[in-house]
Amino acid sequence: KFPRIRYMQHLDDSPVEKQNPGEQESYYRIARHYGWALGKVFEDEAVEWAVILEDDLEVAPDFFHYMAAGADLLRRDPTLWTVTAWNDNGLPHLVADPEAVYRSD
Repeated sequence: KFPRIRYMQHLDDSPVEKQNPGEQESYYRIARHYGWALGKVFEDEAVEWAVILEDDLEVAPDFFHYMAAGADLLRRDPTLWTVTAWNDNGLPHLVADPEAVYRSD
């Protein structure tokens, strides 16, 4: 159903130069990694849409259908910037409607 799914891997152990002493090195490594990944996707591959997953995530059976529906919303609503399936509040006692979609700031 989704023939254009591609896998990319970025391994970079080069030294990190912090701007301020005491800052977390991980902040710079994560920022560098996302900069690389987003550059590969939107500049090198010149794609219009991308779904970005971490390597340790398990997705629901309807995940890609959810993302495809989200892409349609992005196409139609210029005030939307992104679609995410991340939900800090997806706990049983907080979820009333499993089919609800929310807009956040």
